Amino acid sequence: MATKTITYKNKYGIQNYAFSPIFSAVLLTIFFASCYLFRSFLGVFDVEKTGVSEVTTYLCYFVSFIAVILYAKDYINTPRQKTFLALVFLWLIALLREMGLQHWLTQHDTTAIKIRFFTNPNNPLHEKIISGFLILSVVSIILWLLIKNFKKMFVGFFKREPFYWTIATFGGLGIATQFCDRFPSKYAKHYGKQLDEPIRFAFRILEEFGEAILPLLFAIALIQFHQIISNKKTNKDD
Repeated sequence: MATKTITYKNKYGIQNYAFSPIFSAVLLTIFFASCYLFRSFLGVFDVEKTGVSEVTTYLCYFVSFIAVILYAKDYINTPRQKTFLALVFLWLIALLREMGLQHWLTQHDTTAIKIRFFTNPNNPLHEKIISGFLILSVVSIILWLLIKNFKKMFVGFFKREPFYWTIATFGGLGIATQFCDRFPSKYAKHYGKQLDEPIRFAFRILEEFGEAILPLLFAIALIQFHQIISNKKTNKDD
């Protein structure tokens, strides 16, 4: 029997390889424009204190939660189940972090996910053990997922497969948000002065709303993978 090439329906929509990068860029542009518009009217506009970024992030997590529920059947009781459960665990940890998990884990420090927390002798041993176990679990799962799927991701990216471009966008945006979070304070520490306020404002927008887009990209990846499975079934039936 001849093998049939799997073709994507809707190749100009969510199954276009450039969909996720363009989607992320458009959303960030909208967030930037909205924040600067509010800022121009109000004079001062803090994306964190106003709660705008928090509400946006939780809405995005809610959308991704719906996607997890809807598409869980693509993974449960299949060889992909372990990968799915690992991703859901990371999704849950990310959500808890947004809700303040790093502060819940310690009663004596500001955060439990920085090196200074473990080197500070005043922090209780049990807090260090719990935090260390959690961090080790997250790092181990990420490494396991990367080792298990790196070849497929690498090949899929250069074949312009939409699912792997979404994963690449997710990873790139995740790194960019961390950079935006850390750079202003590192700059101030190194040079002894703060960045100009408009630049710091731009970094805050990128960090806050970049993190909000991540759960949406997770939802898009679930949708894209579901369509891949559906297309395979259709081609098999044909």
